[in-house]
Parts: sequence; structure tokens; C-alpha cells
Amino acid sequence: MKKVKAPFHSDLIKPYTRNPAFREKIRTGVKRLKVISQLVELREKLGVTQTELGKRIGVSQPFIARIENDEASNLSLETLVKIANALNAQLDIQIHINKKAA
Repeated sequence: MKKVKAPFHSDLIKPYTRNPAFREKIRTGVKRLKVISQLVELREKLGVTQTELGKRIGVSQPFIARIENDEASNLSLETLVKIANALNAQLDIQIHINKKAA
């Protein structure tokens, strides 16, 4: 039986990235997922459950789950600060000029 080589994710989305609006949505989504994955990783590393984190910041466990599943439509800076404080963590936000824009 002949092996079929699966395409890379980048090959699948290449035709769509010619559209500037779609390209920007991808960039924004990747940035959101990086932040979310850091939150989940830290919470799990500290052994804190979603329920416990929710109690610490005054929200429900399902709300924490929505954040972690990138289903919270607008994750505010205020909520990020509350989560960082509840996990006794430091929140650093950096803004850099893109090399292409320079």
C-alpha cells in the first residue's frame, strides 16, 4: 500500500494567507493561543484546578474553561491581571515593532 504524505498546516493555509484580513486573523489567533497556553501551563504546574482559579478571581469554573479553550470572546487585560495575581505570577506585556514594519 502506498503511503500518503499528509500536508503541513502551512501548506493548507497558504492559499488563504494571500488575503490580508485572513492573515491578520491568523496572527491574532496565534498570539491569543500563546497567552492562553502559558496560563494553562502555569495553572497546571502549580496544581491549581479551574474551579480553584475561578474562586480566586470570583468567576465560575466554566468561565475559566472558556478562557482556556479560547471561547471567551473578549479576554480583558483586567482578567489577565486577576489570573496572574491569583497564580502569584508576574504578567509582562511587551510590544515590539515588527521587523517588516521597520
